[in-house]
Amino acid sequence: MFYIVKSGDSLSGIATRFRISVMEIMEANVICNPNLIFPGQPLIIPEPGVELPKAGGFPYYVVQFGDSLWCLSNQFSQSIGSLSASNQIPDPNQIFVGRELLVRFDQPNPFELFNQWNQTGLESCGEMSSLQIHGIYYIGTFRWESLGERAVPYLLPLLRHSCDTVRYYTVLSLGRIGTGTSTRLALQQALRDSETSVVELARLALQRFQLVQTWTKRIHITISEQVLFNQPNSNSASISVPKGTPVIGLRWNIPSPTAEEGPLGDIQIYDLVQLPETGQTGYFPRVGYNAILIM
Repeated sequence: MFYIVKSGDSLSGIATRFRISVMEIMEANVICNPNLIFPGQPLIIPEPGVELPKAGGFPYYVVQFGDSLWCLSNQFSQSIGSLSASNQIPDPNQIFVGRELLVRFDQPNPFELFNQWNQTGLESCGEMSSLQIHGIYYIGTFRWESLGERAVPYLLPLLRHSCDTVRYYTVLSLGRIGTGTSTRLALQQALRDSETSVVELARLALQRFQLVQTWTKRIHITISEQVLFNQPNSNSASISVPKGTPVIGLRWNIPSPTAEEGPLGDIQIYDLVQLPETGQTGYFPRVGYNAILIM
């Protein structure tokens, strides 16, 4: 079941209303402090016989009042040190409400990650399955992001790789990093790529780079046309959102409360976002392997 917190609600009151325990709600959602919930916050209310993944964060999490890195490290099965490093947090005792954290990604060895991308592209370009591309390159974009601007020297040679797939996901990685002069210069270099899809993605990445200067890294941009639903339900009312639309993440990784089937037979996952240009909020469905089409 799906519930949107209203003014005056408490977690104990919601639990009583649905005849479940506070702990059951906390186990279904990323909640650090049971005494702090907020109007507009979406909650999954667990139901007997419906098994859903935990709602609230992956690949990003938006910090709420009452959160601490200690709590979040337990929520995401990630050490405080890893969580701090992946988000370039100098003081793990100080995190700010509204900040978006990259979660469940430990920092990789950049040389090893570079070699994996380089060699796989050389040996298998044009022959990789969608699962291989997802596992190595799509997931790899978040691993590069966890390194921040330290990743750029390793990504620069990959912009000249012979494989289009490698260059495309290299640009996506730079777009996820989104800060630093070296990142901007690398993206400008990608505008000269021979592959149209790489050039288009570089333009979107530079668009996001400019937005980040004002909005912080919580601002994202769609990298393909998407459908925005009123509810985390594909039967709800919807609008089309063009490629290149800025969006702000409000709550990530919300499983379909009805266990709606996703594109590969798993449970459909949604992300609650806001379009800053209009103020409209809604839910983007994820695509195959629960991938987000957002940079």
